[in-house]
Amino acid sequence: MTSTRKNLASRAICTVGAAGALLALSAAVMPAQAGGPLPYDLITPPPNVNIAIMYNEVTTGNSFYTAGGTKVGNTSVVTDVPILRFVHSFGQVFGAQWGVQIIAPDVNFIGNTKVGGQSLSNNGGFAEPQLSAFIYPYSNPTQDAYLNFTYFFSPAVGAYNRNVSLNASSNSVVNNFEVGFGHRLFGAPKGKRLDFEVWLDGYLYGNNSDGPPIGPFKSTVHTEAAGQVIVYLPYYFHPQTAGYVGLSFEQTIGGKAYLSSPIGNFDTGNRNDVTTIGVNAGTFLAPTIAAQVSLTCAFRWIAITDSV
Repeated sequence: MTSTRKNLASRAICTVGAAGALLALSAAVMPAQAGGPLPYDLITPPPNVNIAIMYNEVTTGNSFYTAGGTKVGNTSVVTDVPILRFVHSFGQVFGAQWGVQIIAPDVNFIGNTKVGGQSLSNNGGFAEPQLSAFIYPYSNPTQDAYLNFTYFFSPAVGAYNRNVSLNASSNSVVNNFEVGFGHRLFGAPKGKRLDFEVWLDGYLYGNNSDGPPIGPFKSTVHTEAAGQVIVYLPYYFHPQTAGYVGLSFEQTIGGKAYLSSPIGNFDTGNRNDVTTIGVNAGTFLAPTIAAQVSLTCAFRWIAITDSV
């Protein structure tokens, strides 16, 4: 038997992600969230509180290109991802606010997942949970200025089947180191204002020793380190409800993945080289209910490996 690999790349995938109905036990919001931080995430939480949050993110991709640049039509990849998040903050340590959190995404593939009219097998379910600790070495709410360090650890658990094309889980350990900084550019503190936020993330991946089969042989998936930069420019036009609208930019690099097996190494074509631009908006609908929505266009390369 031989393996057939389809290395596919998508360009200009415009998606709408809605973190609607963020149900919280407190109006405070925390540092990073699954799938990337949002503008509300940089605010320092009050000490000694428990916060439960629900997110929901829907993404749609319908344009794919081969590595050579040829467009593949009749394509549809739609996911619905509810995310559960629990945060506990502690008192200050050495004058800095800190806490811990758990994030659990549930990935659901919607409809007929296909590329070029060919259906792709998929396996939804819970992805790797994120176990996290965060600290704010600098926090000045009166000037809307914050500096945050966060560490995420994701164990190699979750829904995974090496015989399908798309999985909810990567079946590998992930270490994610994150730094977030934000400051008011102009306007009144806690009033109408334009803020600047930048997030820097580094990812270190473990190996997936149960990779897709290459003929009769098992393979191991190796993924190289990746980096990410996210920039937000939220304009708060209604400070009473934290109502904002703004622009976003995201760049991810690295993450090359390849398979090793007894018959050699094979490049999967997978990369984390993604450039995303978007428009974001959000507001608190009630003291413990917030809604956020984003419209983004992502220019990225995606590879899908299917074995026969």
